[in-house]
Amino acid sequence: MAQHQDHYAVLGVASGATLDEIKRSYRRLALANHPDRHPGDVEAEERFRAVSTAYAVLSDPVQRAKYDAQRHLPVGLFDQPVTMQTARDLLSAVVGDVFGRQRRERRRGRDVRYTLTVDLAEAALGSEHEIQFEALGPCASCGGTGAKPAGRPPTTCPLCHGRGEVKGEGFLARHTTCGRCAGTGMIQLDPCETCRGRGARREQRSFKVRLPPGTEGGAEKVIQNHGEPGQFGGGPGNLRVTVSVRPHAWLRREGQDIHCDLFVSPLEAARGGKVPVPTLTGSALLELPPGVATGAKLRLRGKGVPSEGGRAGDQLVTVVVETANLSSRTGAVVAALEGLERALQAEPQALPKRAAQRGLK
Repeated sequence: MAQHQDHYAVLGVASGATLDEIKRSYRRLALANHPDRHPGDVEAEERFRAVSTAYAVLSDPVQRAKYDAQRHLPVGLFDQPVTMQTARDLLSAVVGDVFGRQRRERRRGRDVRYTLTVDLAEAALGSEHEIQFEALGPCASCGGTGAKPAGRPPTTCPLCHGRGEVKGEGFLARHTTCGRCAGTGMIQLDPCETCRGRGARREQRSFKVRLPPGTEGGAEKVIQNHGEPGQFGGGPGNLRVTVSVRPHAWLRREGQDIHCDLFVSPLEAARGGKVPVPTLTGSALLELPPGVATGAKLRLRGKGVPSEGGRAGDQLVTVVVETANLSSRTGAVVAALEGLERALQAEPQALPKRAAQRGLK
């Protein structure tokens, strides 16, 4: 059910607040949720947008009067058929307080997300990396409590009375997250001057991340309790590291196997022998059988992706015989091929399939 946003609750002020009270609350919340202080934080952007919208309405006398006249009923309440969901929404709006909406005093910290980009070999063989990032950490001045030293402890929010939500005026008014306490149900009476009562400050942090053998691109590694600190005694969030693998110039991974194309000259293909091949651990020698053709697949056993406690996969090599562009030396090439043709014709058994196809004896 669509409903009006309770701008008073968003700003954490009473419906009879003065313009100065609205301005003070707006400045405090806008500064705390500004996108520049929380880059990439979608929730902070939404809160900043809601705070700005609420201030734009309540700071204008005409818009505020219009809003006050329309804020008591949900939008479109009687423009839609009554369903089980709309009935539940209506019941929740009317008797929500009867069932209780008391919020816990503690609030767990948010998770921190980081993308770690590594090479194919580092992901496949396993590796360790030290990552550095900027995120909220416990405030050194207050030890993460949010209260200044020797200050009074936090108390129940006087606006929402500890519920973390404010119910608007009117019979069908909705519940909105309290802007005074940000939904925690608690406020600081003597907030720390360094962190302004949040108990956290942005800081440069570092952490060592170990990738096990066989790690694939897109894998997420969760480091417990290394996210943002909680509030009012709540536990910290987690650090979530997503692995991104750079494409390799020659190698590509398919499960536990590594695939690559091996480019050889016509002479190498005809003569055979050992040729170097790129692998996850460096260059390795591959035995080419004489007369190998384009499309032949050869195998290097154990040169694929290892797994923890299991055998490693293989590396599959597809042979590609290169033919160079010899247009500038066409005459010399034709002469050499004609000499080879005459030599082969002198020994018909050298080309038995062609002789049979052309009816030669």
